[in-house]
Amino acid sequence: MASHNSECGRGHEHGKFPPSCQIGAHTMLPGLRLMERQRRKADIEKGLQFIQSTLPLKQEEYEAFLLKLVQNLFAEGNDLFREKDYKQALVQYMEGLNVADYAASDQVALPQELLCKLHVNRAACYFTMGLYEKALEDSEKALGLDGENIRALFRKARALSELGRHKEAYECSSRCSLARPHDESVTQLGQELAQKLGLRVRKAYKRPQLKHPRDGLT
Repeated sequence: MASHNSECGRGHEHGKFPPSCQIGAHTMLPGLRLMERQRRKADIEKGLQFIQSTLPLKQEEYEAFLLKLVQNLFAEGNDLFREKDYKQALVQYMEGLNVADYAASDQVALPQELLCKLHVNRAACYFTMGLYEKALEDSEKALGLDGENIRALFRKARALSELGRHKEAYECSSRCSLARPHDESVTQLGQELAQKLGLRVRKAYKRPQLKHPRDGLT
């Protein structure tokens, strides 16, 4: 199956936290990228057809095959999201998670990092489509896999905010702010939630860039 490395695009979700992705293909020339994507789509179709059969594979080959299939579904979902085709991006992420569940039922464990990214990006699809309860559910599943995942925490905060659960949203956004104090989208969300809760909004302290004198202290 064709290999794929995908770069996350800037401006995802209106500039707020682009989707989790691998690095490389985003910088390809358009013609090469189109050919690579066509190969990936063909590989996905072949892979989905294969797992519906009972044809045998050696265990190592089978595990590598399932991993590549889920990675391809993840990468295709990212490309579709960049194209603002959120429904089809959702289909790819959902298929990837379904294949991961199938793999687990067949005693093949895929990397938790990949599963976390699938949930984070599916949450982004749900959020963009206005399905905030589902976005919250996927964000929490991602955090169950990686409790320190800031993208998942940020998506959870935004989903909670849209659901009117402002106190819980503020708690999540505060954790994001501590991890990424200079991220504008995190700061903006925190300030919006603070205002809704009647909290005092304050400016962040910015540490000066100290230069060490060549001749020591005076």
